[in-house]
Amino acid sequence: MSSLQFAAQRSTLRLSKMTGTAEIVIRSMAACSGTVMILSPSILIYRVSKQKDVGVASVIPLVTLFSNCHVWAVYGYMIENWFPIFWIYLFGDFVALVFLYVYWKYAKQRRYVNRVLFIMVSILAIITIYAIIGGLGYTGQSRDGMGSVMGIFADISAMCVYGAPMEKLLQVLKYRSAAFINAHMVIAGLTNNCLWFTYGILSDNWFIISPNIVFISLNTFTLVLCVVFDPKTHPLPADFHMQGDDESEEPPALTASKISVSCKGDNKMPSPAFEAMHSPLDSIHVS
Repeated sequence: MSSLQFAAQRSTLRLSKMTGTAEIVIRSMAACSGTVMILSPSILIYRVSKQKDVGVASVIPLVTLFSNCHVWAVYGYMIENWFPIFWIYLFGDFVALVFLYVYWKYAKQRRYVNRVLFIMVSILAIITIYAIIGGLGYTGQSRDGMGSVMGIFADISAMCVYGAPMEKLLQVLKYRSAAFINAHMVIAGLTNNCLWFTYGILSDNWFIISPNIVFISLNTFTLVLCVVFDPKTHPLPADFHMQGDDESEEPPALTASKISVSCKGDNKMPSPAFEAMHSPLDSIHVS
């Protein structure tokens, strides 16, 4: 072996070792940021348990969190990626279950919550049963093939998690104020997405790379809106709480019925059909 070939081999080995070290560092950082994002509803759940009331909090973000963690844990098992994917999202499975239990315990609209949970359990049961049957080889698919299918499911669930809060962007554009956006959570989400995107590149996993490209773009756009429509320079209109979105979006039929009811219930206005009329002959009798 010539000295040139030996030097090239050493350089390749050194580069491979550096890449391996970088992957371990990024993998650990991605695991930490993923754990923080999974635990992000903790403050809300603590407030719910303390007040014994869910208030205006929706169950949908918790449902999508559990679904996302469960599907990604199954995906990590299929591709044998134990850390960070499998163990982090398996941890998220249990955490999200605790969150859902606390929410369910203090929810007043129990029937609605049960309906949402039933739909979630049904969908996840189908995916899990398919993964078990496929993993045992009864579908005729290889483990890599099953991993690809579960990767698609994982990307769809991730889109649902990050897509749910995007409705706030419409409100920002409508009122030209970023008061609806929590900039700190956006920055935390962007950091998390960048770490997982980098880990996806190092591990050559397009099921991790693809959704994070979308999430990085959306979070960057959201931060731009925070700067352009800064709440300090672009506050909400003074009558925002008075006018409300629900009132402006009521159907005309419902608005008309409210007007009709209010008119019928107003006893100060006499009905012209039953008002007594004075006879013009009264003045003659008096005289």
